Amino acid sequence: MKIDKILLLLFICILSACKPEKGNRENKPIPKEITALEVVENAIKKAGTLEKWKRMASLEYTKKSKLILENGQIESDITQRHHYQFRPEKNIKISWVTEKDSFLIVHNDTISQKFKNGKLIEEGDKVKSTVNSALYVIGMPFKLLDKGTKLNYEGLTSLNGIDTVHTITATYAPNKFQNHSTQDDWWYYFDKNNWAFIGSKVYHEPTYALIENMSMIAKEGLIFPATRKSYRCKESGEKVFLRAEFWYSDYEIEFLEE
Repeated sequence: MKIDKILLLLFICILSACKPEKGNRENKPIPKEITALEVVENAIKKAGTLEKWKRMASLEYTKKSKLILENGQIESDITQRHHYQFRPEKNIKISWVTEKDSFLIVHNDTISQKFKNGKLIEEGDKVKSTVNSALYVIGMPFKLLDKGTKLNYEGLTSLNGIDTVHTITATYAPNKFQNHSTQDDWWYYFDKNNWAFIGSKVYHEPTYALIENMSMIAKEGLIFPATRKSYRCKESGEKVFLRAEFWYSDYEIEFLEE
Protein backbone atom coordinates (compact mmCIF):
# COMPACT_ATOMS: atom_id res chain seq x y z
CA MET A 1 0.00 0.00 0.00
CA LYS A 2 2.78 2.46 0.84
CA ILE A 3 4.36 1.83 -2.57
CA ASP A 4 1.01 2.50 -4.29
CA LYS A 5 0.61 5.78 -2.41
CA ILE A 6 4.15 6.84 -3.28
CA LEU A 7 3.56 6.07 -6.98
CA LEU A 8 0.30 8.03 -6.89
CA LEU A 9 2.01 11.05 -5.36
CA LEU A 10 4.78 10.87 -7.98
CA PHE A 11 2.17 10.73 -10.76
CA ILE A 12 0.38 13.82 -9.35
CA CYS A 13 3.68 15.70 -9.14
CA ILE A 14 4.51 14.86 -12.75
CA LEU A 15 1.10 16.13 -13.91
CA SER A 16 1.56 19.33 -11.93
CA ALA A 17 5.00 19.93 -13.42
CA CYS A 18 3.69 19.46 -16.98
CA LYS A 19 0.74 21.84 -16.50
CA PRO A 20 1.53 25.33 -17.91
CA GLU A 21 1.81 27.92 -15.20
CA LYS A 22 -0.09 31.17 -15.36
CA GLY A 23 2.10 33.77 -16.98
CA ASN A 24 4.27 31.15 -18.69
CA ARG A 25 5.50 31.80 -22.24
CA GLU A 26 2.72 29.64 -23.70
CA ASN A 27 0.16 32.11 -22.40
CA LYS A 28 1.90 35.24 -23.69
CA PRO A 29 0.55 36.82 -26.89
CA ILE A 30 2.54 36.10 -30.04
CA PRO A 31 4.24 39.30 -31.27
CA LYS A 32 2.58 40.74 -34.36
CA GLU A 33 4.64 40.36 -37.52
CA ILE A 34 5.34 43.69 -39.22
CA THR A 35 4.55 43.96 -42.92
CA ALA A 36 6.01 46.18 -45.63
CA LEU A 37 2.62 47.81 -46.10
CA GLU A 38 2.44 48.67 -42.39
CA VAL A 39 5.88 50.32 -42.55
CA VAL A 40 4.90 52.39 -45.60
CA GLU A 41 1.53 53.41 -44.14
CA ASN A 42 3.20 54.57 -40.91
CA ALA A 43 5.84 56.45 -42.91
CA ILE A 44 3.09 58.19 -44.88
CA LYS A 45 1.39 59.27 -41.66
CA LYS A 46 4.73 60.73 -40.58
CA ALA A 47 5.10 62.58 -43.91
CA GLY A 48 1.52 63.90 -43.98
CA THR A 49 -1.49 61.94 -45.18
CA LEU A 50 -2.23 60.02 -48.35
CA GLU A 51 -5.46 61.99 -48.72
CA LYS A 52 -3.58 65.30 -48.74
CA TRP A 53 -0.99 63.95 -51.19
CA LYS A 54 -3.76 62.86 -53.58
CA ARG A 55 -5.41 66.29 -53.30
CA MET A 56 -2.36 68.09 -54.69
CA ALA A 57 -3.24 69.85 -57.93
CA SER A 58 0.30 71.12 -58.55
CA LEU A 59 3.77 71.12 -57.02
CA GLU A 60 6.77 73.31 -57.84
CA TYR A 61 10.28 73.43 -56.40
CA THR A 62 13.90 74.27 -57.21
CA LYS A 63 16.46 71.47 -57.24
CA LYS A 64 20.23 72.03 -57.20
CA SER A 65 22.34 68.96 -58.08
CA LYS A 66 26.09 68.59 -57.77
CA LEU A 67 27.80 65.44 -59.13
CA ILE A 68 31.25 64.67 -57.71
CA LEU A 69 33.96 62.37 -59.06
CA GLU A 70 35.91 59.99 -56.82
CA ASN A 71 38.91 62.36 -56.84
CA GLY A 72 36.71 65.17 -55.49
CA GLN A 73 36.38 67.11 -58.74
CA ILE A 74 32.97 68.52 -59.67
CA GLU A 75 31.48 66.69 -62.66
CA SER A 76 28.42 68.93 -62.98
CA ASP A 77 26.52 71.61 -61.06
CA ILE A 78 22.96 72.23 -62.23
CA THR A 79 19.95 74.10 -60.83
CA GLN A 80 16.52 73.08 -62.16
CA ARG A 81 12.98 74.32 -61.69
CA HIS A 82 10.42 71.50 -61.49
CA HIS A 83 6.75 72.14 -62.19
CA TYR A 84 4.26 69.29 -61.81
CA GLN A 85 0.60 69.79 -62.61
CA PHE A 86 -1.18 66.60 -61.58
CA ARG A 87 -4.86 67.49 -61.80
CA PRO A 88 -7.19 67.93 -63.56
CA GLU A 89 -4.70 67.03 -66.34
CA LYS A 90 -1.05 65.98 -66.11
CA ASN A 91 1.44 68.55 -67.39
CA ILE A 92 5.07 68.40 -66.22
CA LYS A 93 7.94 70.76 -67.04
CA ILE A 94 11.56 70.68 -65.89
CA SER A 95 13.82 73.54 -66.99
CA TRP A 96 17.44 74.59 -66.41
CA VAL A 97 20.18 76.72 -67.88
CA THR A 98 23.91 76.02 -68.17
CA GLU A 99 26.64 78.50 -69.15
CA LYS A 100 25.88 78.08 -72.85
CA ASP A 101 22.52 76.32 -73.22
CA SER A 102 18.96 76.18 -71.96
CA PHE A 103 17.06 72.89 -71.51
CA LEU A 104 13.40 72.00 -71.13
CA ILE A 105 11.67 68.68 -70.49
CA VAL A 106 7.95 68.43 -71.25
CA HIS A 107 5.88 65.41 -70.22
CA ASN A 108 2.17 64.55 -70.17
CA ASP A 109 -0.03 61.56 -70.97
CA THR A 110 0.88 61.67 -74.66
CA ILE A 111 4.41 63.08 -75.04
CA SER A 112 7.81 62.99 -73.32
CA GLN A 113 10.24 65.43 -74.95
CA LYS A 114 13.54 67.15 -74.18
CA PHE A 115 14.58 70.42 -75.83
CA LYS A 116 17.94 72.18 -76.05
CA ASN A 117 17.82 75.87 -76.93
CA GLY A 118 14.28 75.35 -78.19
CA LYS A 119 15.21 72.42 -80.45
CA LEU A 120 13.86 68.90 -79.84
CA ILE A 121 16.81 66.61 -79.08
CA GLU A 122 15.22 63.56 -77.45
CA GLU A 123 11.82 61.98 -76.83
CA GLY A 124 10.21 58.79 -75.63
CA ASP A 125 10.93 56.33 -72.84
CA LYS A 126 14.26 57.76 -71.68
CA VAL A 127 12.77 61.21 -71.13
CA LYS A 128 9.72 59.71 -69.41
CA SER A 129 12.04 57.69 -67.14
CA THR A 130 13.84 60.91 -66.12
CA VAL A 131 10.52 62.49 -65.11
CA ASN A 132 9.34 59.39 -63.23
CA SER A 133 12.63 59.20 -61.32
CA ALA A 134 12.29 62.82 -60.21
CA LEU A 135 8.71 62.18 -59.10
CA TYR A 136 9.73 59.12 -57.09
CA VAL A 137 12.35 61.09 -55.19
CA ILE A 138 10.07 63.98 -54.30
CA GLY A 139 7.10 61.69 -53.64
CA MET A 140 8.64 59.31 -51.13
CA PRO A 141 7.21 57.53 -49.21
CA PHE A 142 3.83 58.12 -50.93
CA LYS A 143 5.04 56.72 -54.26
CA LEU A 144 5.73 53.33 -52.69
CA LEU A 145 1.99 52.68 -52.94
CA ASP A 146 2.01 53.21 -56.71
CA LYS A 147 0.41 50.53 -58.84
CA GLY A 148 2.69 47.59 -59.61
CA THR A 149 5.28 48.21 -56.90
CA LYS A 150 6.16 44.99 -55.08
CA LEU A 151 7.24 45.49 -51.48
CA ASN A 152 8.86 43.11 -49.01
CA TYR A 153 9.74 43.71 -45.35
CA GLU A 154 13.34 42.75 -44.56
CA GLY A 155 13.14 43.40 -40.81
CA LEU A 156 15.32 45.59 -38.61
CA THR A 157 18.75 45.92 -40.17
CA SER A 158 21.91 47.93 -39.60
CA LEU A 159 22.55 51.04 -41.69
CA ASN A 160 26.16 52.27 -41.84
CA GLY A 161 26.91 49.87 -39.01
CA ILE A 162 25.33 52.31 -36.55
CA ASP A 163 21.60 52.86 -36.96
CA THR A 164 19.02 50.09 -36.76
CA VAL A 165 16.23 50.74 -39.23
CA HIS A 166 13.11 49.17 -40.68
CA THR A 167 14.07 47.97 -44.16
CA ILE A 168 11.83 47.16 -47.09
CA THR A 169 12.76 46.18 -50.63
CA ALA A 170 10.90 47.37 -53.71
CA THR A 171 10.91 45.93 -57.20
CA TYR A 172 9.53 47.64 -60.28
CA ALA A 173 8.40 46.61 -63.77
CA PRO A 174 8.70 49.55 -66.18
CA ASN A 175 7.87 47.21 -69.07
CA LYS A 176 4.40 46.72 -67.53
CA PHE A 177 3.73 49.97 -65.67
CA GLN A 178 4.26 53.40 -67.25
CA ASN A 179 4.74 55.07 -63.85
CA HIS A 180 7.85 52.94 -63.12
CA SER A 181 11.24 54.28 -64.13
CA THR A 182 13.70 51.55 -63.15
CA GLN A 183 14.27 47.80 -62.91
CA ASP A 184 17.01 48.32 -60.34
CA ASP A 185 16.89 46.70 -56.89
CA TRP A 186 15.95 49.22 -54.17
CA TRP A 187 16.11 49.14 -50.37
CA TYR A 188 14.23 51.80 -48.38
CA TYR A 189 15.05 52.68 -44.76
CA PHE A 190 12.73 54.02 -42.05
CA ASP A 191 13.41 55.19 -38.50
CA LYS A 192 12.61 52.36 -36.08
CA ASN A 193 11.14 54.79 -33.51
CA ASN A 194 9.03 57.25 -35.54
CA TRP A 195 8.82 55.63 -39.03
CA ALA A 196 10.39 58.64 -40.81
CA PHE A 197 11.84 57.88 -44.26
CA ILE A 198 15.58 58.35 -43.83
CA GLY A 199 17.18 56.99 -46.99
CA SER A 200 17.61 54.26 -49.56
CA LYS A 201 20.09 52.04 -51.36
CA VAL A 202 20.01 51.04 -55.02
CA TYR A 203 21.90 48.51 -57.09
CA HIS A 204 22.46 49.97 -60.54
CA GLU A 205 24.69 47.40 -62.16
CA PRO A 206 27.58 47.26 -61.56
CA THR A 207 27.53 49.70 -58.60
CA TYR A 208 25.59 50.40 -55.40
CA ALA A 209 24.52 53.83 -54.18
CA LEU A 210 23.43 54.87 -50.69
CA ILE A 211 21.17 57.95 -50.55
CA GLU A 212 20.59 59.74 -47.24
CA ASN A 213 17.97 62.37 -46.41
CA MET A 214 20.02 64.92 -44.50
CA SER A 215 17.17 67.36 -43.76
CA MET A 216 13.48 67.77 -44.57
CA ILE A 217 11.03 70.63 -45.19
CA ALA A 218 7.42 70.83 -43.97
CA LYS A 219 5.09 72.51 -46.47
CA GLU A 220 1.29 72.67 -46.26
CA GLY A 221 1.20 69.67 -43.94
CA LEU A 222 3.46 67.49 -46.12
CA ILE A 223 7.13 66.60 -45.66
CA PHE A 224 9.59 66.99 -48.55
CA PRO A 225 13.38 66.62 -48.86
CA ALA A 226 15.55 69.67 -48.24
CA THR A 227 19.06 68.19 -48.58
CA ARG A 228 20.19 64.75 -49.69
CA LYS A 229 23.55 63.07 -50.23
CA SER A 230 24.34 60.09 -52.44
CA TYR A 231 27.37 57.88 -51.85
CA ARG A 232 28.96 55.21 -53.99
CA CYS A 233 28.91 52.28 -51.59
CA LYS A 234 29.61 48.59 -51.19
CA GLU A 235 26.87 45.96 -51.20
CA SER A 236 26.85 46.13 -47.39
CA GLY A 237 26.09 49.86 -47.54
CA GLU A 238 29.57 50.90 -46.44
CA LYS A 239 30.36 54.29 -48.00
CA VAL A 240 33.17 54.55 -50.55
CA PHE A 241 32.95 58.20 -51.65
CA LEU A 242 30.47 61.06 -51.94
CA ARG A 243 28.97 60.92 -55.43
CA ALA A 244 26.31 63.66 -55.33
CA GLU A 245 24.62 66.35 -53.25
CA PHE A 246 21.10 67.70 -53.74
CA TRP A 247 19.33 70.78 -52.37
CA TYR A 248 15.57 71.43 -52.65
CA SER A 249 13.90 74.78 -52.00
CA ASP A 250 11.14 77.24 -52.93
CA TYR A 251 8.32 74.72 -52.70
CA GLU A 252 4.92 75.85 -53.96
CA ILE A 253 1.79 73.70 -53.62
CA GLU A 254 -1.78 74.05 -54.78
CA PHE A 255 -4.58 71.73 -53.71
CA LEU A 256 -7.86 70.82 -55.33
CA GLU A 257 -10.81 72.55 -53.73
CA GLU A 258 -12.63 70.36 -51.25
